Amino acid sequence: MDRVEALTVDICRAYVTGDSASADFSQLDAQSWARLCDACAAHGLTAIGYAVAGEALAANAQARSVKLRWALSAERVTARYLRQHALADEVGRLLSAAGIDAVVFKGFALSRYYRSPEHREQGDIDIYTGRDMERGSAVLAAAGARIEAVTLKNTHIIYKGLMIENHRSTTDARGRRDNREFESLMRRLLRSGEGCECAEGVHVSLPPVMFTALHTLRHALHHYLWEGIALRHLLDWALLVEAEQERIDWPQFYALCERYRLRRFADALTAIAVDRFGVRLRQGGITRDPLLGDRILSDVAADRRFADRNRRRTRLSTVRCFIRGRWKFRRICGRGFLAEMFYVAKGALFERRLKV
Repeated sequence: MDRVEALTVDICRAYVTGDSASADFSQLDAQSWARLCDACAAHGLTAIGYAVAGEALAANAQARSVKLRWALSAERVTARYLRQHALADEVGRLLSAAGIDAVVFKGFALSRYYRSPEHREQGDIDIYTGRDMERGSAVLAAAGARIEAVTLKNTHIIYKGLMIENHRSTTDARGRRDNREFESLMRRLLRSGEGCECAEGVHVSLPPVMFTALHTLRHALHHYLWEGIALRHLLDWALLVEAEQERIDWPQFYALCERYRLRRFADALTAIAVDRFGVRLRQGGITRDPLLGDRILSDVAADRRFADRNRRRTRLSTVRCFIRGRWKFRRICGRGFLAEMFYVAKGALFERRLKV
């Protein structure tokens, strides 16, 4: 890692532990501060980075323009979250009035583990309505929302200027049989209602902890294999483990991880959480893989394609990263790269319905 990459990792650690002094910004000049600001933006850490580094940045008179830019960006992250929070409440009320139960998951559900929920950046609001997806979308359309696209997995909806993804399924269940089995498990966890919680200040439910743990891992792994992920995804797992380690049934969790080839990734992300981000383990039986964790962390910290606004160059970078990262399939999932390519192509070309 170069200096800026190492500092973004230090920012994650300082955020988890609450010790801003653990990150050393004393030797940064204005140019280095600008690079750090850009790196945090690339990794979805704008508000987090400013919460940790803002005081040190303010003390550097030469970096005033960076401070202003970073502060304004952090304010925009907060303002967007507050708009999304209010909209999620309105959507929940509209769906509830129509007799439709909605569960928010992914970024919105994970934000509760952050020191301030508005620090967690998210692109859209993900809600699960399952078999009621079409009816739920119709309810929102009647309230003034615009339907952007309908896929096998979800409906993309624009409502009051914000994107909502209304999900029929929580994952892309095409391809391998275990993809369909995993989706069936996610739906059972949601349908059972056991462990579901009320979201604070929002008229929707939060999923059970086991759902959030398994889905967060699989979602991050899928993106890591095919596109790449940001440090924010690693921080999600760290904060979830820090907050929920006593409530997770670890033997059951690890049995399911083994079944769906998530165990190596889980152990690697837990090693990052504990060894690099400072999570304190208070529960026995939690395992980690430091060697794989270090390799993944170095890979993720150096990947800044998320900040690239040139769509064509981003796609080319994604293809190069995908080819260069073929090792991930065998090392993390225990499967060959070409075999996975076959099943992805099969699902995309021939599976027009989700067989769950």
